Amino acid sequence: AVLAVKGCMSNQKSTSRILSTTSTTSYTLRTLTSNSMNPPSPKCEPEGGTNQESSYLETCGGSPIHQNNRSVTDQYNRPYSAYGKGLHESPSVFLEKAKSLIDGTIKDIRGNRDNPINGAMILNSEIEACLFSMSSNFCHSDHRSSGSIESLEQAIICQRHALTLIGDIHIMRPHLLDALGRFLYNRFEQIGDPENVDESIECFIQAVQLIPENHACLPDYLDSLGISWCGRFRHLGQASDLDQAIECQSQGIRLAANHPNKSTFLNNLAKSWVHRFQLLGNLVDLSEAITLQTQALQNAPEGYAHKPTLLNNLGCSMLYRFKSLGDLTDLNKAIEYGSQAIRLTPEGQIYRPLLLSNLGRWALSRFERLGEFKDIDKTIGFQEEALRLTPEGDINKPARLGSLGYSRVRRFERAGSLEDLEKAIEYQTHAVQLVPQGHVDRPGYLSNLGHLWMRRFVRLEKPADLENAIENGEQALLLLSEDTIAKSAALMNIGCSWFSRFTLLQRLADLDRAIEYQERAVQIIPDSDTSKRIYLYCLAHTWVTRYRVLSEPVDLDKAIQCQTRADMLISEGYPDSPHNLNNLADSFTYIGKQLGNPHDLNKPVDYLTQAVRPTSSEEHKNRPDHLIDTEHVWINHSKLLGLDKLANPQSAPVSSQHSAELITIIIPETQIQCVLKWAACSTELGLPPLVACEKLFKLMPRIIMIGMTVQRRYTIFSKISGFTAQAASWAISNGYYDLAIEWLERGRSVAWNMVARLQTPFEELTVVDPGLTSHLKGVASGLKGIESLTTLTALGASTGLRRDLEDQFNDDHYLVAQWEHIFAEARQLPGIGDFLRPQKAQELKKAAINGPVVIISTHPSRCDALIIFPEYEDVVHVPLDKFSEAKAIECRTQMVSLIGHRGDVDKSRGVKRHCHNVTSKDQLRTLAVLWSDVVAPVLEALAITDKRPSDELPHITWCATGAVSFLPLHAAGLYDGVSPNAFDLIVSSYTPTLGALLARGAQNSSSEAHTGVLAVGQANSPGFRPLPNTVKELAIIKELVGTAPFQQLDGSLATVDATLKAMESHSWVHLACHATQNRADLEQSAFHLHDGALTLEDITKPRLKNKGLAFLSACQTATGDKDLPDEATHLAAGMLMAGYRSVIATMWSIEDEDAPKIAEGVYAELIQDGKMDHRNAARALHNAVGKLREEVKPESIGRWASFIHMGV
Repeated sequence: AVLAVKGCMSNQKSTSRILSTTSTTSYTLRTLTSNSMNPPSPKCEPEGGTNQESSYLETCGGSPIHQNNRSVTDQYNRPYSAYGKGLHESPSVFLEKAKSLIDGTIKDIRGNRDNPINGAMILNSEIEACLFSMSSNFCHSDHRSSGSIESLEQAIICQRHALTLIGDIHIMRPHLLDALGRFLYNRFEQIGDPENVDESIECFIQAVQLIPENHACLPDYLDSLGISWCGRFRHLGQASDLDQAIECQSQGIRLAANHPNKSTFLNNLAKSWVHRFQLLGNLVDLSEAITLQTQALQNAPEGYAHKPTLLNNLGCSMLYRFKSLGDLTDLNKAIEYGSQAIRLTPEGQIYRPLLLSNLGRWALSRFERLGEFKDIDKTIGFQEEALRLTPEGDINKPARLGSLGYSRVRRFERAGSLEDLEKAIEYQTHAVQLVPQGHVDRPGYLSNLGHLWMRRFVRLEKPADLENAIENGEQALLLLSEDTIAKSAALMNIGCSWFSRFTLLQRLADLDRAIEYQERAVQIIPDSDTSKRIYLYCLAHTWVTRYRVLSEPVDLDKAIQCQTRADMLISEGYPDSPHNLNNLADSFTYIGKQLGNPHDLNKPVDYLTQAVRPTSSEEHKNRPDHLIDTEHVWINHSKLLGLDKLANPQSAPVSSQHSAELITIIIPETQIQCVLKWAACSTELGLPPLVACEKLFKLMPRIIMIGMTVQRRYTIFSKISGFTAQAASWAISNGYYDLAIEWLERGRSVAWNMVARLQTPFEELTVVDPGLTSHLKGVASGLKGIESLTTLTALGASTGLRRDLEDQFNDDHYLVAQWEHIFAEARQLPGIGDFLRPQKAQELKKAAINGPVVIISTHPSRCDALIIFPEYEDVVHVPLDKFSEAKAIECRTQMVSLIGHRGDVDKSRGVKRHCHNVTSKDQLRTLAVLWSDVVAPVLEALAITDKRPSDELPHITWCATGAVSFLPLHAAGLYDGVSPNAFDLIVSSYTPTLGALLARGAQNSSSEAHTGVLAVGQANSPGFRPLPNTVKELAIIKELVGTAPFQQLDGSLATVDATLKAMESHSWVHLACHATQNRADLEQSAFHLHDGALTLEDITKPRLKNKGLAFLSACQTATGDKDLPDEATHLAAGMLMAGYRSVIATMWSIEDEDAPKIAEGVYAELIQDGKMDHRNAARALHNAVGKLREEVKPESIGRWASFIHMGV
């Protein structure tokens, strides 16, 4: 400050002071992968510096004014004395007093300029310069205490004016330049204006040039110059600036052997070495920094006011070394230093936010090492307080936002709370907005934001998130020109995004692009960086994926090379080594299976044994997955050695039960994987998987949650679809039939059950708490909108539309949380503790009110039938010993071929598909297998063996699972002219779930509730071929309805809006038109009318009440998706879920001329004297189909067997 003039003018010893230590801005994040991302680099010093005017001014001595003008000297000393005394008062008090005295003194000096003594005039200019400089220091003190940018601006103005009042070679000039340089640098730190740091450098260079080499102030000036060079490096990223900083600061230390500020000089030089390490990754640079920082602490005197700064900076360096070498001792030392720094820093101190932020970051590192949840909670608490204390406009705010966002995403990974992930994206987006264009750290923030969008895509599979990830990653790469660690991180991030895009769309070009980016990332990052292992694992996994697609041996060779290199880089105890070891084991297990060599499984066994080795924390975040994987590899190992089972199941490394105890600590997706592996291992080891099965079914609502896009749900279904059958087969094999029924129900038609929950009228809750019901309905309405966003739709949208979709549903997780909270609250109310909980077997058995319900369960290990009888408690089990899942799939393949081949394109209501030829013999062979292996054993158990008159035939409802859900069980038979078949012995209905038969009001068939028939026909749908017989079909229905209410919509009258409105006012609907199935989104399956598609989403939006029959006289309205057989992804199931109790549909294409015949037979029986009753729909359809069957011959399966009844 200005009073240092006195020391230099009098050739006295330089005063003791701490030059402003600089604040590090945020850094480009160093490691971002598909599995993890590193936080912004820790700052290595408190922002704003450590200069305090009190410690500097108190040691300055007396007045700096020459003694030949005592009166003027007294004028100067009055404000100086007030300034010194004011140090012990509040800042506002002493600043007000000192400024008032300075104003008066300056006026007096200017008044004395008429003095005829020229020397006095010169002296007056010097004094005025000193006073302006002092005023500048007062303003700067105010800035330091209040953070006022306005005060800092005034300090710079005053200091500039002081310089104009003295000559270019005046003895005061170096010191005024030094003060101006520091103030400009402070402004650069606060505002980020690069012109300030450039001018600061110029000030310090001039100051250095104006004093001799042996001057006591030279080390201070050189240190300040180095700080400014380092600050410009952080802003622009030019290595030459950093070299200049190290050179200046090193020279200053050589000149400061016994300097009172030596600790500060050592600290500041150490920071420059740290920046060099961050730039180049050379551990020698980091070691030099730690040595210097240790010396700085040792040189600090007792009670040193700036010891927190030194402790903080040394802690940062220890953390860097921990991240490089994995030595836990370094991490513990960092936390110890940080804790000391916090204890020594009083509340309200300007440096406290940074110290809190850093300590939080170090606690985070320990969480990542040990997995103790308390550390991540402490981290977030520290960082939230640091962010709260950071004012708007502070240059450090982006770094703190980024750090807090990273911590939230780490907690998301552990606990699975979507709120944490959403907050992380919010913080990182804000950070990107605050970092100016051209800033060296901007690429890192963009890369990290892209990674977060990628994490969100992986969790929710919203396509806009994937596009955001790629877009931000590409922007980051454009801003990174040099091959640095930051660039390698950005390359790996964008590579992982392209890999995910391949996973979604299965485009080989995306996979090749992922490999290109990942290979470049591996090439750039040095071996000394621990992230290189992760990069190599990712690249190896990508190569393995390419091999699985193309089966090119060279891809497998490259994967093995990457894994071997990664294996060589693993250090014992490194935080991520269990995860990395698990990845290695997974890939080597795959390779071992491919090559069929049991010795290739020795390595994965070793890797996984290391991965599950107990750590200092038994709650390591990855431990459950690794424990179960170890069992799995042991089992594969024994199989390849030719052993059916492990000789001793207890010889497996761990027990599944122990794994179960740990599963609750990890995120839901990982829990699902663990449970699936756990159940598989339990079965292989001969252990009961009961607990694992119960665990999965409890987890299912958390994974396949309300509000999730349909596409995302289907992806999850495809992963867990086989588990339901596995669980049921185990329950059946152990005689737990009721449990098998419950599990099969909970694992089927999950998507439709979600839709049904959103449409629930909640009458039960309304009676108890109308307000809560209203809130729940509002949330349900919002969630319905979210579910309409599909992956394929959004991927095909423009960037602007994707943004609109994202904005539209940006509160989806809030709604999900609200939904779950309301349900939890509702279940606390009296009388409704089981509000919308999965139904127990006792309730499910009531579905058999209209006759036996036969559940068909298939699994590779066994096939079974479970029969539920009306008013009979016990479930009858029929083993289907001759049937197998393989047979079911073969029969389904034959029937799918029939669906594609069936019908003349000129006569069919379906769309003819190209497929291999299927002969009549193939069809009859399939039906013979179904008869002998499935239907005959069931009918024998039911004592149904003789033919009866049609009106006496027993009624059976089939509830099939897996591939059997595609098969026409009602048409099973030998068709040899002698033997009976299913159609001759029973009337058949189908249901996708037992719950569909139990829907509220499903059993209410009062004819008084019926409000008429709506008949909709479209003979000439735009874009489809004509269906001339629909006109005849509707005419027949109109005639048969008689006096019952009837409305007909056809031709141009059959619009979407008109049909929807009419459906609400009519209890029956007949749809004679083209229909299409949307397997990407079942709610977009549709009937095609005059002005567009009438989708299931349109139909299910209003809660239809008192609905009876829906006759879907179109093609393939009961054809599901072979990839999701248990989800009933067809129009018929949708109409059941929409509220229709009885549905007539088709399993494949039908002839246009057959539809009127079936309609005539059905309506003639269901409507008598104008009275409508859908309860007899199954038998009416059976009789109508029977007539057609006789007309076309029973062997013409394709003509008559397509028509089926679903529901009550």
